[in-house]
Amino acid sequence: MPDRLRKIFSNLAFQVLIALIAGIAAGIYFPAFAIKQRFIGTYFISVTEWFAGPVIFLSITTGIAAIASLRKLGRIALKSILLFELLTTVAIIFGLGMAALLKPGTINKGNLQEIIQSHFQLPDHETSSGWNNFLPPQHVLWILASAMTIGLLLHFLPQKDRYIVKLEKIRDLIFSVITLFFSLTPLAVFSGMAYTIASFGLHSILPMSKLVAVMYLLVIIFVFVFLGLLLRYYKFSIWQLLVLIREEILIVFGTSSSRTVIPLLIARLENYGCSKPVTGFVLSTGYSFNLIGTSIYLGLCTMFLIQLYNLEIDMYTWCKIVLILMLVSKGASGVPGAGFIALSSAIYILPEIPSEGLLFIVAVERFLNEARSITNTIGNAASTLVIAKSENEFTER
Repeated sequence: MPDRLRKIFSNLAFQVLIALIAGIAAGIYFPAFAIKQRFIGTYFISVTEWFAGPVIFLSITTGIAAIASLRKLGRIALKSILLFELLTTVAIIFGLGMAALLKPGTINKGNLQEIIQSHFQLPDHETSSGWNNFLPPQHVLWILASAMTIGLLLHFLPQKDRYIVKLEKIRDLIFSVITLFFSLTPLAVFSGMAYTIASFGLHSILPMSKLVAVMYLLVIIFVFVFLGLLLRYYKFSIWQLLVLIREEILIVFGTSSSRTVIPLLIARLENYGCSKPVTGFVLSTGYSFNLIGTSIYLGLCTMFLIQLYNLEIDMYTWCKIVLILMLVSKGASGVPGAGFIALSSAIYILPEIPSEGLLFIVAVERFLNEARSITNTIGNAASTLVIAKSENEFTER
C-alpha cells in the first residue's frame, strides 16, 4: 500500500468518518443487529469520562502550582467567568430570536403526535427536573475544588518544582494510555450511530427535520460569526481552530458527548501554544459553565414549543424564560442527554408552556445533541485561546 494511502487510512478522523457512514447503513439495513451494538458506545463514553477526571485534576493542580502570580490566577478566573456568561447569554437570546424568525415550530401536529407517542416516553419530572439540575455534577465540583486547593498548597512549597515534575510525568502517562484507548473510537462511533438510526427510524425523524435543520444552521452561524469575530480580534482564525480540533469534533459527533474529548483537547491546545494553567482551568470549568451549543438549543427548543402551541407570551414571561434558561444552561454538563434534561427542567418551571411538547423534541434529540455537543467543544476551545491570548499565556509554535 502506498505511503499516502496508508497515512489516510491510519488517520483517526478518516476512520471515524467511515464508522459514521457504516453505522448509518447498519441502522437502515440491519436494524436488529444495530440495536444490539449500543453497549459498545455506552462503555466507551463511561471509560473516557473516567479518564477526564484525573486529567482535569492534574492539569489544574500543576497549572496553578506553576503560575507565577496568584493575582494572575484570579484575573484568569474572573475573565473566564465573564466570558462564559457573555457567550452563553448571547447564545440563549440568539436561539430565541432566530427561532422566532425562522419558525421551526409551525408544523402540523396531527398524525405526528400519534407516531411519536407510540415510540417515545416523556422523562419523569421527578427524576429529570428540579433546581438540582441547575448545578454542575458534584464530582466535577469536587475535582475543581480539590485541584485548586492542592495547586495552591503546592504553589507555596519551597521545592514545588520537584512535585510539579512528578505530577506532570503521571499526567503524561495517562495521556499515553488515553491515546491508545482512543484508537477504539471508530467502534464507539459505529455503535452510537447504528443504534440511533435503528431505534428511532426515519419515519419519526423526517417530520421534525425542520427543527434539526434550524439547529444546525444556528450553530454554524454562531460559530462562524460570533466566535469567528471574537477569535479574529485576538488574531486567530476560526478555520484554523476547526482544522486543529477536527478529530475531536468527529469523535464528539459520533459519541454525542463533548466530555469524551476533554483529555485530547487539553493536550491539543497545550501543544498548539496555550499555557497549562489556562488550558486546564478554562477547559475544565468551561464544560460546566460555557455550554454555548446547549444555550442555543435551549433558546431554540423553548421557542419551538411556544410556536407549536401558538402561545402568547408577555414581556414579564419573556424575561423569566431568559433567566431560567441562563440558570439551567449551567447544569447541562457535556454528557449525552444532559441538554434535554435541562430543557425539561426549564419547561417544568414554566407552566405557561405545555410539557407534552417535549415528546416532539425527544424524537430528534440524538441529532440535536450532536449539534450542541460539537458547538460546546468548539466554544470551549475558542474561549481557551481567547483567555490565553489576552493573558499573554500563548506561545506561537
